[in-house]
Amino acid sequence: MIISWHGFNYFKLKDNEHSLVLNPYALDKDSKFSSVNADVILFSDPNQVAKTKFNKEAFVVDSPGEYEVSDIFVYGRNIKGNIVYYVVFEDIKIAFLGEFSHDDLSNTDLELIEGADILILPVGGGDFTTAKEATRIIQQVEPRIVIPSCYRAGSGKLKVDDVSSFIKEFGVKPEEEEKYKIKKKDLPQEDVKLIILKPQK
Repeated sequence: MIISWHGFNYFKLKDNEHSLVLNPYALDKDSKFSSVNADVILFSDPNQVAKTKFNKEAFVVDSPGEYEVSDIFVYGRNIKGNIVYYVVFEDIKIAFLGEFSHDDLSNTDLELIEGADILILPVGGGDFTTAKEATRIIQQVEPRIVIPSCYRAGSGKLKVDDVSSFIKEFGVKPEEEEKYKIKKKDLPQEDVKLIILKPQK
């Protein structure tokens, strides 16, 4: 599986056969994205669906529930007004917090995402999870790989912090990648990895 970041909270997961896109929309009022082409598209904010251009064959998920599309399993739950997703893709478990804010995760919330191999979450503060809050969530979920989102690089005119604040708070040396390629057998078994993706044009 290859994971790429396209700015804001917009990610693409792809293997040889299928593609899944997470939140293909801007979080400021000025930035625009071109049309999205994917097999499955997930929206944490259902209000963004009508504003987003995508291929008509795409399977769109914009509400809580359980879904199965082409061997991709999706579990969505509304947590504090934001849909959080747990995705199983190529046998890798991915927790995606969407535009999570400053709330704490309850034990019931954690039941959805604990045990995830990869955790994608906001770290830039502002309207979203701060570096300190993100670090606490990571300690609760205990993923093998952390991929931050919603920080200054690639986030248009949002008032958010640079990712360096999170790196300092989290205390794990990051690996910077254009795109991140990962297979189930290569998941780290002991120490957690911090992957910083460069926003794709």
